[in-house]
Amino acid sequence: MKSLMRQTIAVIASALLLACTPLPERDTTPECPELPSTFRLEDLVGTWAASYSLNDSDLLLIRDDGTYTQIYDDPDARRHYESGWLKWDIEFRESNFARLHLNGMRRAGDLDSIFNRESGGVDPELFTAIDYCENEVVEMPDGVVLIVTGATYETPRGIVLRQTRLAGSEWTWSFELMEE
Repeated sequence: MKSLMRQTIAVIASALLLACTPLPERDTTPECPELPSTFRLEDLVGTWAASYSLNDSDLLLIRDDGTYTQIYDDPDARRHYESGWLKWDIEFRESNFARLHLNGMRRAGDLDSIFNRESGGVDPELFTAIDYCENEVVEMPDGVVLIVTGATYETPRGIVLRQTRLAGSEWTWSFELMEE
């Protein structure tokens, strides 16, 4: 009963946040620079890292065969997760951004209920993910979509993999390529 009530409250809160959250107009901003003209699919291959707190790490090992694995470690929370090798795909956008679809990826850095979803992604009935570079809602019921953009700072390949924002939130996380 309490679980149903919490879910109902979460749905109502998410709907209110989405209705009250103005989305920015679509435009290339310093936060979302276009992909470099030299961008190739091979630029995605490698080990990408994000961190959401002092001691945790979220690694994506992306292969050129269309597979990736996620390794998340948070010793403070005593949480460790390793996926198997899962599929990834790229979606090129007219905006000169791309979306990296990571099937089965778990979204770390948020609530436990999001991270612990067996299918990965976010429940679209409870949360709304926003591609803030294009001002669009992105459905992620069975994996995570990362926004592939250029970088505003020096990076090994000039690109960044950005998390979408959840409606009502002003923060986002990014994965950066680890030096080879």
